[in-house]
Amino acid sequence: MTQPDASAAPVFSFYYIAIDTEAGVTPEQFERFVQEKGVHIPCYPGWNWTLLRGLRGERAGQYLMLFEIQSAAQRDLYLTAEGNKTPLARQFWHERPEALDILGQWKRYATFSERPTLYTDYRLLAENTRSDVPRGPRYQARAGQEPVARVIGIHNLALREDVEAHTFETFIAENHHRIEDYPDWKFHLLKGERGNRLDQYVVMMEIASLQALDVFYPEPDIATDQAALFAQAHRDTKQMYEEWKQLASFSGSPQIYTDYLSVAQSLS
Repeated sequence: MTQPDASAAPVFSFYYIAIDTEAGVTPEQFERFVQEKGVHIPCYPGWNWTLLRGLRGERAGQYLMLFEIQSAAQRDLYLTAEGNKTPLARQFWHERPEALDILGQWKRYATFSERPTLYTDYRLLAENTRSDVPRGPRYQARAGQEPVARVIGIHNLALREDVEAHTFETFIAENHHRIEDYPDWKFHLLKGERGNRLDQYVVMMEIASLQALDVFYPEPDIATDQAALFAQAHRDTKQMYEEWKQLASFSGSPQIYTDYLSVAQSLS
């Protein structure tokens, strides 16, 4: 199998955010601040972030900043392998003093996506390009309507004993086209490559809305009749998942996972 250029692959970075509950900060206060002011903190070129709140699973009620970065090469312009700012990044912030003021306000509510915050950088290995979930905002306020608020499921995986990473990744590269996602769901497989909390692989499911999640899984790990009917209609996808399980764990219990709701997204 020809290996793609890793430096050109999109990067997803997860930063584990904690609000300052000892200072009396509430989730409502933090989210309101981020939606009104925090979203104006600028991003490096080719970067954007979404603030997520855990709905269910390991980190229910806790926050995660999800950065989507155009490529590893674009990430490396601004962050070193150790997670430190590069000279170009320091210049970026030096030229934006107004952003530093908002950032200072953010830190009175919660931690931010910088060391020593725990984080993992993941490289995109595969995604379902035939999913009906379009590119677009993960969170967007809409006057007079409910906001766009996508659900992001993060499911940690582990290889089976004696299975090499190359074997699993080759299987995914050659078979992920067999995946048919539920309507309004989109599959991604990510590989951890650096960070101070380095997880090996995760399945990231991007779901158009909470309602789209509940159609198939209104409760953790309890599928609806619609999910069963979908599986019956897409038997090759089900077979592919069974082959996957011979190499690695699969998403959902008993593996560690969290389903998050998008609550804010960067504007620049």
